[in-house]
Amino acid sequence: MAEATLLSVENLSIALPRGADRAHAVEEVSLTVGANEIVCLVGESGSGKSMTAHAILRLLPERVSIASGAVHFKGRDIAAFDEAAMRDLRGGEISMIFQEPMSALNPLARIGDQIAEAIVTHAKPAPARETVDARVIELVTAVGLPEPATIVRSFPFQLSGGQRQRVMIAMAMANNPALLLADEPTTALDVTTQKQILGLIRDLQRERGMGVLLITHDFGVVADMADRVVVMRNGQVVEQGTAEAVLRSPQHDYTRALIAAVPGARPVGARSRDIHDAPILVAENLEKTFVTRQGFFRPPRRVPAVRQVALSLNARETVAVVGESGSGKSTLGRMIMRLIEPDGGVVDFNGTDLLALRGEPLRQTRRRLQIVFQDPYAALDPRQKVGDAIARGPMAYGTSRQEAMAEAKRLLARVGLKDNAADRYPHEFSGGQRQRICIARALALKPQVLVADEAVSALDVSVQATILELLAELREEMNLAMLFITHDLRVAAEIADRIVVMRRGEIVEQGATAEVFANPAHAYTRELLDAVPGRRLFAGPGSLLQATA
Repeated sequence: MAEATLLSVENLSIALPRGADRAHAVEEVSLTVGANEIVCLVGESGSGKSMTAHAILRLLPERVSIASGAVHFKGRDIAAFDEAAMRDLRGGEISMIFQEPMSALNPLARIGDQIAEAIVTHAKPAPARETVDARVIELVTAVGLPEPATIVRSFPFQLSGGQRQRVMIAMAMANNPALLLADEPTTALDVTTQKQILGLIRDLQRERGMGVLLITHDFGVVADMADRVVVMRNGQVVEQGTAEAVLRSPQHDYTRALIAAVPGARPVGARSRDIHDAPILVAENLEKTFVTRQGFFRPPRRVPAVRQVALSLNARETVAVVGESGSGKSTLGRMIMRLIEPDGGVVDFNGTDLLALRGEPLRQTRRRLQIVFQDPYAALDPRQKVGDAIARGPMAYGTSRQEAMAEAKRLLARVGLKDNAADRYPHEFSGGQRQRICIARALALKPQVLVADEAVSALDVSVQATILELLAELREEMNLAMLFITHDLRVAAEIADRIVVMRRGEIVEQGATAEVFANPAHAYTRELLDAVPGRRLFAGPGSLLQATA
């Protein structure tokens, strides 16, 4: 627990530019972080938690500024520091881990050079190159990266998301900081990778006696990590206290709502559904190997992504395909959609071999299979109004523009958006709203099968809960069958009738959701369940998580 106060934020207000949806991004926020303490700053997107962390290091966007308040670090008011003093502080005594490591790392520089730069920038006098190289290898080893000598020569794109996040942690630890700011460091990572990253941060914090301000939207993470909790909403602190007090006896309605939104705690008895025992889609012996050219003098690299996979999907049924990144689950979904051509196998859709179709027959069949992607912003044309994006599909199959636009507005209303949403562009919506738009677009063609590829993994847990509820309602209303691809068994527990677990391109276990949670047969399934954050705290009576808590 805390020994001495490292950071003290006092009545901090951050002004937004004129014309913003509110005057202040952060208003009268006060919090402290002590040495050897982890404080979790919790809230949904737009609550001001990341803006608060960026203000501490004066990394605010252009035209956004600190309007009032003070930020003290070791008793010094760093809000009054000049830029030279701030450069010494950033990456020195205070380090930060950003949410998206691929954006934070230089894609054109090798990993070792980027870590070395963090060391050399703050070292006075400049150390010898041999000393820096040795320190880089030491840091890469300390964060658990395999083959350090290979990693330091690699570029960011050659590493996985979890490995890139470990590199960011190594850079943050390069100068032995007293305070670490971690801004959503595990969002959209696999639960097993998330567990490793959070465990690494906790181990380094205990080993070095650091203070940590950990920003998250997930109370499952809070339950595993926090000594104290600060809850933010609309730029204000609505509750704070010890982790035990906030988690066991939350005082504010918003805190209770965030805790209730943690997926996976719904009673098993609420899951019985009328599923038609008639396969609508059957995949057999699907295979895919990706081949990467490595130059004229080296043989191509062959990566088996899917190996002899077979699964079925009944009418009105939801099957969740679960596994880590690289398990082949997204490749499987895209092969079924014919977005990736398989090397072999059969996909039978309503008695038709989908893989044998070409031209117009494929085009006509495709309208009955639709997909919702993980990143809704990338999936929408930024220059196309939302109504046009939804209406374009039906229009391609002969529906008049007037009728298609009327249906687009009806679907927007059905997914919880206002009529005027049709005349707005994607950048005018939040992430959760954009995902609703993508769902409306997929449903515009009245499909029989909906493939949801990590459709909620990057969303706040409260937004995630509403999207999962919406998908469940639409499934019943439109008699949809769904193939739901996810890395999070908590999410699968919320929506799936059956679970298929994939690892390294193969199915290692499948069965009814309740059976897989109650008696996981494969060690990998047990590993995924064990990695669920906050599992023991949120496994309520009768929930699917209770059996494994």
